[in-house]
This record gives sequence, C-alpha cells and structure tokens, in this order.
Amino acid sequence: MKPYHVVWKGPVHKVSGLGRATRAYAQSLKRQGVAVSMGTSSHYKNGTQGKKVLIYHHIPSSIQWKKERSIYDLIILNTVWETSKIPKGWLPHMNKFDAICVPSTHNKRTLRNSGVKVPIFIVPHGVNTKEFHPKNKKMSLPGTAGRFTFVSVFGFQHRKNPEGLLRAYWEEFSSKDNVVLVIKTNGFGAHENERWIQTKIAQYKKRLGIQKDTAPVIIIGRQLSDSQLKGLHTLGDVFVLPTRGEGVGLPFLEALASGVPVITTSWGGQMDFLTHNNSFLIPYQLRSPSSSMNRAISKKFSNLFGQKGQLWAEPNLGGLKKLMRKAYQNPGLCKQKGRQGRKDMLHLSWDRAGALMKHAIEEVIRSKK
Repeated sequence: MKPYHVVWKGPVHKVSGLGRATRAYAQSLKRQGVAVSMGTSSHYKNGTQGKKVLIYHHIPSSIQWKKERSIYDLIILNTVWETSKIPKGWLPHMNKFDAICVPSTHNKRTLRNSGVKVPIFIVPHGVNTKEFHPKNKKMSLPGTAGRFTFVSVFGFQHRKNPEGLLRAYWEEFSSKDNVVLVIKTNGFGAHENERWIQTKIAQYKKRLGIQKDTAPVIIIGRQLSDSQLKGLHTLGDVFVLPTRGEGVGLPFLEALASGVPVITTSWGGQMDFLTHNNSFLIPYQLRSPSSSMNRAISKKFSNLFGQKGQLWAEPNLGGLKKLMRKAYQNPGLCKQKGRQGRKDMLHLSWDRAGALMKHAIEEVIRSKK
C-alpha cells in the first residue's frame, strides 16, 4: 500500500464520551503507523505524498462537499446512530461518502434499512483496560459507605431514560434498603447545571406522587476528572442505565473493564458485547420515540428522534425493578458477572479499533483505483 495521509475532523476537544472516543480512534490509527492530523488540512500545503483521506466525524448533513472534495481524494464518514432509522435529512449526504464506518452491527443494520448504499465497515469502540481497572481507588463520596451502590453515567436527555431509572428505583427501594443510587450526568445548555437537574428530578418525584420514604439518590452534575470517573465506576456494585437506544454505550465498556456488571436494555449497539454472563438485560418493546416525549424530564432532541418511522426500545419497568432487586440481593452474582465483564473487555482494545479502521481505509483506497 502506497503512503496516504488521514485528516480526522471531529469533536476532538469535547470532554464528553464522544470527544474521548474521537481522540482514542485517531490515536489508535497513529499507533497502527498511519499518518494522522487532527482537524485541519494545512499539513497538505507542504507537498504531502500519497492519497489524502478525510475521516469526517460530525453530523453528515453539515459537510461542505465542494470544499472537501477539492482537497481530499477520499472522504469517509465515521458516525453512530441510536434509533432504528437515520434522520431523513442525512440519507442524501451519507450516500455521497466513499464509505462509512460505524461502531456496531446495530448501526450497520440501521443504515442499510434506511437506504444507505455505500460500503459500511464496522469499527467498534474500544476500552483502555489499563486505565479502567477493578483496582482503581474508589471515589470518595459521602453517603455511599457501607451501602450497595448503583452507579449511572449519562447525558441528561430523554434517550437515556432518566424517568425510567428514577421511577423504578423509587418504587422498588425504600430507606429500609441499604442502597444508594449515584447518577453522574450533565445538561446540554449553560443553565442546565447540577441544581437545575436536581430541581427537575424533585419535580418529577412530586408529579409521580411518590410520598414514601425512598432510598437516597446522589446527583453529580459537575465535570469529573479522569481519575474521579474511574473511581466512580469502581465505587459501584452494579452500573445501571435503562437506555432507549445506544450506538455503542461507552460507559458500559468502562464499567465492565472496571469489573462492574451492567443492568441495561437488551437492544442497541451494546448488544455486540453484553451477554447474560456479564450483564443483567432488561426486556423491552420497540416504540416510537415521540410516544414518551410528553413525559420527558430532560432534553428531547425531538428534531432528531421525533421523526416518522423511527423506533427505539422502551425498557420494561417491572423487569428493571426485578433486576435491580436481584443485583442488590446477590452481591456475589454481581462480582461474578463483573469478573466475566472484565475478562470480555480485555479483547476490546482501542488497538483493535485502530487496526479495523486502517483496514477499512485501505479497502476504500484499493476500491477507488
């Protein structure tokens, strides 16, 4: 293969899971010996040799085709989607890329079912099992000592189903149970800070009419350092997130790498690596996203998720309650599933992702000769 140079355009500086995945993908490609620049084509002005490849890791409809085609020989989309059908405004753009990389079989199926015709490569996320490790020092958090701890990490949006998680927990556990639920979350606007999120949750509890003495919930709405995030995972006895749809579910990978099992919905990109041996899987029914939006307590992104024909999973609330109770009553089973999860994650490195991405790029280069 003749030399080629990759420019990666994506949310490189974001502190979110998406930002961390972007940086990890690009770094893993570099470790495979690929020349990679982040976010700019200025490197080409000095007479770069070989094919110029753009990996576009933004919303497909935002690309400036004329400009990018004048610079690059090949343009590959790296994307992810969470429902059964992509937003209709994306399709015409997607079919103009030379190829698309997605992180899960769920995504590939969704794109094909939505009418995407160009080559699709599965390039899964990885997890750094040296960083996320069962021996990481537990985060020090008042109110958790000696309690069975449920941990959840998500952006405060309707797709993540905070309503289902909170309702199941409040209805299933009382202050007589030795449990605590720790939610690490974030809003999407400047005003959506920790206090705002806590207020939304308190209003929701009132709306449900839950009067009983419920088990405690701790909300962390501020940014955590890398070491705090790792310590939050090891603080948990089990990770819980009854999500409605995931392209991958990076926190699941990080929890399992930390030796902590997962309670989540059995539909979505996470089903490439979650099993009954490392997780507690919630039954679900496929529903239109808009069917539950009127009850949302968090950001809905209805312009993306409220389109006709889209489906995602509505997890069964009774099933979630049973699994949370089962985990609480069986700490030994949680440890067993966590050990298996750790073992499973050792095979899902970012180096593997980089090798698959390199293979995809070189396949596309060969096909365009």
